[in-house]
Amino acid sequence: MLYDLVIKQGELFHPKERKFVKTDIGIKGGRILSIGTDLEPQQADKVLDASGKIVSPGLIDFHVHCFYLFHRISINPDMLAPRAGTTTMVDAGSSGALNFDAFREFIIKKAKINVLAFLNISLIGQCFEAQIAGVPVIQEYDDLRLVHVLQTVKCLEENRDFLVGVKVRAYHGLTNLTPIYAAIEAAEQAEVPLMIHTSPPPPSFRQYMDLLRPGDIVTHLYHPGPGGVVDRAGKIRTEYREARERGVLMETGFARWHMDFEVMKRAVGHGFWPDIISTDVTTTNVEDLVYDLLYTASKFLAIGMPIEEMLAAMTIAPAKAMKRVDLAELSQGAVADLTVIERVEEDLTFLDYYGHQIKGKEKIVCKWLVRKGEVLGHTGRI
Repeated sequence: MLYDLVIKQGELFHPKERKFVKTDIGIKGGRILSIGTDLEPQQADKVLDASGKIVSPGLIDFHVHCFYLFHRISINPDMLAPRAGTTTMVDAGSSGALNFDAFREFIIKKAKINVLAFLNISLIGQCFEAQIAGVPVIQEYDDLRLVHVLQTVKCLEENRDFLVGVKVRAYHGLTNLTPIYAAIEAAEQAEVPLMIHTSPPPPSFRQYMDLLRPGDIVTHLYHPGPGGVVDRAGKIRTEYREARERGVLMETGFARWHMDFEVMKRAVGHGFWPDIISTDVTTTNVEDLVYDLLYTASKFLAIGMPIEEMLAAMTIAPAKAMKRVDLAELSQGAVADLTVIERVEEDLTFLDYYGHQIKGKEKIVCKWLVRKGEVLGHTGRI
């Protein structure tokens, strides 16, 4: 057969141009062989009828935790991906320089989907994170001996196939900015972006927002409490506007207590949409709040985000942030990573951790997930 797989009559999304074009896609040997309007289904071993559906470059969840079984609350990436519609997941700091080798060998290299990662400035990453009742919280920067620039840079340089940046958490209660300064130094030396976790003070966002460089990423954009994107009057804080104007990217990282619908609605009311839509999915939020990337994106449809911009925030925007634009391109010869998306009309009530609601009229779901030309199915435990 000429093709292993042909996807017929889908609305192909082109992220750069923000447009849809009805076309067929022929796949052979894990790569796109042909794109056109007249591909013969008789020449394919398998045919997917994508009429009335969107065919997108494989979606990217830019903020997950998937150091499965080592980081206690990480999810199994292969189990969530088929329903999430994600051919690429990006781990946000679960591992550090001392345990990244294990993450690479036992999770990343064995995963069916594409797994990339931000490396935590802590040598051990977030692997102290247990969330077990009765067990005191231990944070990765409680002992500053674990914050190590040289080892972080060395690990980044040795693993550029998989590592895309540095992660630091300005978590509530952090009393010393050493981890933030160290993370910026490591990111500069390795010439990669920094992702910073934001939360209510201490530390105050004013202590670090001005330090961020063009291309760095602020995650948990819509977290509640003092120091968030909106002030007490419901206006966008000057520091957030100025950061965006100089090229700092804003990313959702919805999670649980990091996301407040009221903050989000006030921010987008002032035009402060996210650059990147992501989940911060873990075992503690996957089934009750986050569910998956497409369900998360459906919340933005409900508050008026154009679907073209929503899809761009899960394809070209994260791809550019990682300097891997090829992940968002569907062209002849490219790796056949695609998400076939269906729009489903349904009356929905989305809930956040605080009980706030958003009403929606439709959701987007993954009809088929294609990774390297293979249609991945829903199996196993998340």
